[in-house]
Amino acid sequence: MRRLSFMLLGIALFSGAAYGVDAGRAQGALTVDGKRIDLNYAYAIDHQKNEVTNRRDDMRVILTDKPLPDGTKLDEIDYSFPDGTFGLVICISHDDKVSHVVVQHAKGMYDAGFFDSDPSYTFTRVKTDRGTIAGNVSARQVKTNTMTFSVNVDFDAVTK
Repeated sequence: MRRLSFMLLGIALFSGAAYGVDAGRAQGALTVDGKRIDLNYAYAIDHQKNEVTNRRDDMRVILTDKPLPDGTKLDEIDYSFPDGTFGLVICISHDDKVSHVVVQHAKGMYDAGFFDSDPSYTFTRVKTDRGTIAGNVSARQVKTNTMTFSVNVDFDAVTK
């Protein structure tokens, strides 16, 4: 019994350390056509409209290589990344599924549109304080007609 308790404690400590990212920060990378973009900043906005379900319970998470300027409208970031800023926008549905993806990279932008469920993308939530969202988003290799990309990022974002 004591051994089991120590094992569970060790697992809990290890899994907590795996997501040891400060609020407003990200740790990981987006790779587009073999070029790595380190993602260091995380932002989130709640009550976003899902174009498939018509519900307003998606959470938009923005992961960028540089901090966004003050006054950036997070709910409009899909099509208005600041010049020279690269990153990823994901929408997460009420049941923790990725429902929308936008990639901003050096050669342009890719918008996957809204979808109901795509096994290419995974989101694993980490329990956090109210008003924040944290976890890991990943995609092994997504091939589009113009590029191939992958992503693996841990993040912790304060929800606006």
